[in-house]
Amino acid sequence: AATLPEVIQEMLLTTTSERQGRAIDHDQAASMEKKKQEGYF
Repeated sequence: AATLPEVIQEMLLTTTSERQGRAIDHDQAASMEKKKQEGYF
């Protein structure tokens, strides 16, 4: 989407989360906290 109306239309038509394809969101439940402790962020 290149314009605001296109972004809005894309958001209205999208049925999956933008984060759904991220590998970091598919590992164990506390992985984000573990990565923070390890200095990943």
